[in-house]
Amino acid sequence: MDAIEINKLSVMLSGREILADINLSLAEGKFLGIVGPNGSGKTTLLRVILGLVKPAGGGIKIFDKSPEECLRQGIFGYLPQHINLDINFPASAVDVVTMGMYGKLGMFRWPSAKEKKKASEYIELIGMSGQGNKPFGDLSGGEQQRISIARALVSDPKILILDEPSTGIDVVGQEDFYHLLKGLQKRFGLTIIMVSHDIGAVTAYVDEIACLNKILYYHGAPLGALDENVLERLYGKNVDLLIHSDVCDKCERLRK
Repeated sequence: MDAIEINKLSVMLSGREILADINLSLAEGKFLGIVGPNGSGKTTLLRVILGLVKPAGGGIKIFDKSPEECLRQGIFGYLPQHINLDINFPASAVDVVTMGMYGKLGMFRWPSAKEKKKASEYIELIGMSGQGNKPFGDLSGGEQQRISIARALVSDPKILILDEPSTGIDVVGQEDFYHLLKGLQKRFGLTIIMVSHDIGAVTAYVDEIACLNKILYYHGAPLGALDENVLERLYGKNVDLLIHSDVCDKCERLRK
């Protein structure tokens, strides 16, 4: 079953065409990376999938439903590019994770011991056992991203959407983060959609990659995105591509 089906999608914002004639389908349980230059419409596409931006033309279905209906039903777990949380606010890691259940708890209902226990279990799941009572503001950038992942997952979504989740994390931390996502995908059968600026790294972890710059230049196997013609059409000429060693090793294994 397709988790996402997009047909001839176009988006206009402030009189400007942001996305044009996008056709893309993604099977349930797959990990899709979306790459492209700044201003290419990547975040806008995520917001269309989430039901936060309405298309000017074309159609989109999520599990054969409208994005708005899926948003109401809690189908999505979402990690935005910028976490709207004051790091000086006296919230512990477990408090932040529990926030991910507020949509299902409803208005004016305080989390019970059961919800707190579930939040603690997800903190352990993402590899931060024993860190639940630590103030969120005292965590490193990578640790904050992991806690944010737990917050996005604690409501049991079917689709996890991440917008530049590795921003501000060093290279080693990024690789650990991608490994975490891959493990979560396998454990829960999650459909994951991740926007990234690091095309060289994500090719080692995603099942499919979409190259976007207003139009969709490529969608398919990850190695296809490293084709010189695809890169030139996506970013222009004279592009330098940096690929981490583990990506090169995986690419070499795939060629054999």
